[in-house]
Amino acid sequence: MPTAPLLPGLDRLIAVCQRHSFPLKLPPPMPSAPRQGDTLFGESFDPQLAAVYQRLGEAEFGPLSLCRAGSEWMDLVPWNGRLREDGAVQFTASLIFSWEKGFSLYYGTVPRLADAQGIQPVVHIDDYEAPYAVPIASSVDRFFDLYCRYLERVAADPEYIHHGVSVLHFPWALVDLIARDEPLMARIRAGSFDFLTNNQRAAIDWIQKLRDMST
Repeated sequence: MPTAPLLPGLDRLIAVCQRHSFPLKLPPPMPSAPRQGDTLFGESFDPQLAAVYQRLGEAEFGPLSLCRAGSEWMDLVPWNGRLREDGAVQFTASLIFSWEKGFSLYYGTVPRLADAQGIQPVVHIDDYEAPYAVPIASSVDRFFDLYCRYLERVAADPEYIHHGVSVLHFPWALVDLIARDEPLMARIRAGSFDFLTNNQRAAIDWIQKLRDMST
């Protein structure tokens, strides 16, 4: 049996939530949780995401929620099935594993872009009007580390300190950190994520901004 990947980014995210008193929920894993080597919707399940689901159930990290690996309508497989019904490539090409509570903002892996070890990049999907997706991390654990850095910045934001609401928004406020993710940047320079933009200006501008930062 393959060894479960280490998840330092997830561990840092948990520690930051504890340190700054962000909402944190860490239920135990469910028996039905996918495992490394499993397939969902005919595609390989990301090994790092499998390791997450072997550790946790329906977890919460501040405003970020992890889909539960159960059979209820908002759980991992049923929810992805519904999101795929309209045929939007942003959902058919990705596997949504988390979302921002109260918003139509999702995070998913992209199986077709897996590297030689099966590690899949993560995209941010905005489904408010015409859906679009933008690349934000080269792996699931890198995504959790990025969200950790975001919460650290929120905790230091004067607006959040004084009013409980931050002017910083994920992932837009972390373009400098995302540009340091060289495996992701190599894919962006190669145009690997262009098919997910849906020709939406916000997505096109985001990719171009990252490309400009890497030149």
